[in-house]
Amino acid sequence: MNKIAIYAIVVAAIAIGIAAAAVSSPADEPADMDAGMQPEDAATTVPENAGAPGDANEAADEDTGDGRDSGADGDSGAASSDAGAVDVGALIPVTGDLASYGIDTRYGLDMALDHFNAYLQDRGADWRMRLVAEDTQTNPITALEKIQSLDAKGIKYILGPSSSAEIRNIMAYVNSNNMLLISPSSTSPKLAIPGDNIFRFVPDDSKQGTVIAALLEDRGIKAIVAVYRGDIWGDGLFETAAAAFEDRGGVVAEGIRYNPEITTFSSEMHALSSLVAQLHDTYERGEVGVLLISFDEASHMFNSAVEYENLRSIQWIGSEGVTGAHTITDDERAAKFAEDTRLMALQFSASDNEVFRDVRDEFERRSGATPNNNYIYASYDSLWALGLAMEAAGPDVQDIIGQLPDTVTGRTGALGDVTFNEAGDLDVTDYEFLVVADGKWAPAARYDAATGEIEDYHR
Repeated sequence: MNKIAIYAIVVAAIAIGIAAAAVSSPADEPADMDAGMQPEDAATTVPENAGAPGDANEAADEDTGDGRDSGADGDSGAASSDAGAVDVGALIPVTGDLASYGIDTRYGLDMALDHFNAYLQDRGADWRMRLVAEDTQTNPITALEKIQSLDAKGIKYILGPSSSAEIRNIMAYVNSNNMLLISPSSTSPKLAIPGDNIFRFVPDDSKQGTVIAALLEDRGIKAIVAVYRGDIWGDGLFETAAAAFEDRGGVVAEGIRYNPEITTFSSEMHALSSLVAQLHDTYERGEVGVLLISFDEASHMFNSAVEYENLRSIQWIGSEGVTGAHTITDDERAAKFAEDTRLMALQFSASDNEVFRDVRDEFERRSGATPNNNYIYASYDSLWALGLAMEAAGPDVQDIIGQLPDTVTGRTGALGDVTFNEAGDLDVTDYEFLVVADGKWAPAARYDAATGEIEDYHR
């Protein structure tokens, strides 16, 4: 059985689990009591709807028989169908353009759920957290439908969704219906809004644009053509990266803005080849690069781009949306194209600390693979931060929102020392770069925000 078939089976299996409306954390690994962003010794605040400890891993979607879902009315922010279980929604892209990241997000949340509930048990708390998961299909319309469904069940705390386009489509509903949302991967600077009900465990792309420009300059690239998603994330990152590169004296040629719903890219890659050929009239081959701002559809793009010699022989720079993507390395043709073009993709850095190593090692035990993207750690930390804020502040959504920044400050999570900026986004600026080598993602370089320099591991 080839890798693509195995990947399809894995996605299908997870989709079946999500359809059951609950994330059931794996039981074959012992909970690590040293993991997580553990708080200082303090009295445990029990959410008001928590009674005797319940099973935190059972489904919460119980029908009352008259078309209504059981649980709280939503005013307090907590819902539970079993005494002692506090339900938290999880909007995960099990299918769609971020499906490969959805698998990793699921692992991160599962591990955090195990560890946080073990922490509650160790402290003698009489409540447990339970995840109620929904597949958003990486679709903004579906994401709105899913969050409305969770709200109808009285679930006010939400982890996810992954993409900025989804968040833009649900943010008005979140804010107007007194819900709290914590995303592990949305980065559009257009969503960096102080005072809303949305937190993001990632830095916004105003920083990533600067790092992309630094990398382009470091690689000797003087002119680029960008291929980018036509949505709030793609538009925003292209604008910041283009402006930063032009500030460094670079040239940004006419780019290709594509519809995120398409799945074939023959015409787009034909147009890209023509644009690259025009730049070669002025610049040497090594001075021209392609900036790729996409999600899992990059593998389809590569399968079309491989037909053009001038696209195979120049440097490609990838945004965070392709970093560590299984869809590239699971497709031999796409993986070879990534290697031939020296594709270098970036993501924000996670610190090498004890919690990080514990989560990494447990991910490897559970999945049999090495983590390729830091959204695993962002997902893990986001659940811990929410849980600790709930413990400290009680069930009220606005109280938890006020508590979250203080909860994470001074604690070390899988990402390192976490601090939110005024917009509720992660205030982290170091980045790392990965390449595809021998069919696998591998670390290649690091950007130091303090110095603005890039350290190449193999130079």
